[in-house]
Amino acid sequence: MGDEPDEFANPTGSSSTGGDATLWTAYLNGGIVPRGETFASVVREIAARAGVDTAPIDRSQPRDRANELLMDFFALCSSELRGKAGTQARTYLEGRGFPPNAIDHVDLGVVPSELFTKNALEAAGYSELEIARSGVLADGRWPGRLCGAWHDERGTVRTLWARSLRDSDSSARYLYLRGASRSGLPPYGLSEILGMPPSDRREVVLVEGLIDVYHLRAKGFRNVAGIGGSRVQPGAVAGLQRLGFESVVLALDNDMPGRKGIVGAIDLITRSEDAPALRVLEPAVLADSKDPDAFVQTHGAAPFRTLVDEAECAISWRARDLITGVTPQDDVRERRAALRRAGEWLGALPARYALEQEDAVRHVADQCGYSRAAVERAFRARFWGTERQRTPERSRGMSMARER
Repeated sequence: MGDEPDEFANPTGSSSTGGDATLWTAYLNGGIVPRGETFASVVREIAARAGVDTAPIDRSQPRDRANELLMDFFALCSSELRGKAGTQARTYLEGRGFPPNAIDHVDLGVVPSELFTKNALEAAGYSELEIARSGVLADGRWPGRLCGAWHDERGTVRTLWARSLRDSDSSARYLYLRGASRSGLPPYGLSEILGMPPSDRREVVLVEGLIDVYHLRAKGFRNVAGIGGSRVQPGAVAGLQRLGFESVVLALDNDMPGRKGIVGAIDLITRSEDAPALRVLEPAVLADSKDPDAFVQTHGAAPFRTLVDEAECAISWRARDLITGVTPQDDVRERRAALRRAGEWLGALPARYALEQEDAVRHVADQCGYSRAAVERAFRARFWGTERQRTPERSRGMSMARER
């Protein structure tokens, strides 16, 4: 048994007290999903109540030395941030808008020198081979940088990142641990959100920057996670519904890569059958700010919270994005070309998006200067087809066989 079973996918592992479904483990832990040894003790309690033998739980488990080394390395980095060597990094964070009293509690660190790291890890009992395999000394550019640990949904460290304190280092601003891929990992910081009561984490706001996650949390936005760039990794959002999230808000940067990232995320998520509802914070509403982090620095937390609350359905956003710049006064050919782009995309959506599809049609019709009824009739005839046409070939074959 690992630290935790995949209980989220097991409907029998939950309890309902007249409200929202709650995991049994969380129910017995005051509404918070337990982790590590707390998780094991809660499972023992459940097993004891059910009369199940707890011997397999109590059996000693093999240690994950690689993960322990990464955790110990990050502990060194955290200590470095709070010591004299972290002065420059703390000044940098204050310049990013962090309240000074919040820096001592933020889950960040500063990478120590290679010699200090090597000596400290060897003193902790790790061999030279284990240290070399971990990759923490593989890149000489790491020392002196801010760093963070990227956990999976169970709280296990899977990789580390290090960011330069100089924004001019655009070509290598972020460095990642060699040999430790981010593929398949949840959004950055999600494991901390999973420790919150279910009622406080129905929705998660995704931003691009990793340090931005901590700044926004310091300003009161606890349910924020990062994607580490403008491209959402396949599967990173689709699995969030399984973890109890009802919706996701994409709040990406106010630039072209940010817009492309939103488009890519929508295309990924609409192909997934278990993704939560998706909303989009239109990048242009950030006005003169390049990203949510800069917006909060300039305008404060309350206006940003309003923008998040007003984020629109991703289906409507994408349909409007396909007809950007078109107005009722434009030439009829331009308006109909825009309608075709939107209609073809909307028509390719799965049937589960029927309600969102209908809302989007209304927006598209208004912007192109046609009646909503006419646009819906045209879309159904030209792009959506009949239900018979949209039925998979295998299902149609089975139906014809039954008729014969």
